[in-house]
Amino acid sequence: MKAHAAKPSRPRTLVAALRHARKTLCVRLHAVLQAPDAVFVGDYALLVAEVEAGFRHEELIMGTLGYERLREQCQENAVVLSALHRVQPQVEIGDTALGRAVLTALIDVLDLHRLSTGVALAVAVQAPPLRMRGSAARLTLRVGGRGRHPR
Repeated sequence: MKAHAAKPSRPRTLVAALRHARKTLCVRLHAVLQAPDAVFVGDYALLVAEVEAGFRHEELIMGTLGYERLREQCQENAVVLSALHRVQPQVEIGDTALGRAVLTALIDVLDLHRLSTGVALAVAVQAPPLRMRGSAARLTLRVGGRGRHPR
């Protein structure tokens, strides 16, 4: 997936949405991990679908923000989803220990993503310096020692 060159009108809002979605996903993961085995087995497939939808949502936001590491992020997400799908049959027949181990590892991966992606996105959405026009710009140029501005 290629990063878009779009200039979102409210990048901070998009980053906040990204953080909220990730937090919601982590809360859901923790809840499923705490559930009894019978509930865990029943919820695992739904949780995998929620993780897939969450990753698609994050990738869409990151693409809109022009996140430079989007391709790598998508590859990492694909590896995580592959692991979740790979153990799903074992979880469905009752191997909750394996399912819980994979979800615990997923939480660790999400924490790492949150740290690295959060910093990168925060830098990416910093507002560009304001452009001054008219007499205020000319005055600033003179005061800053850049010489005279032609009139």
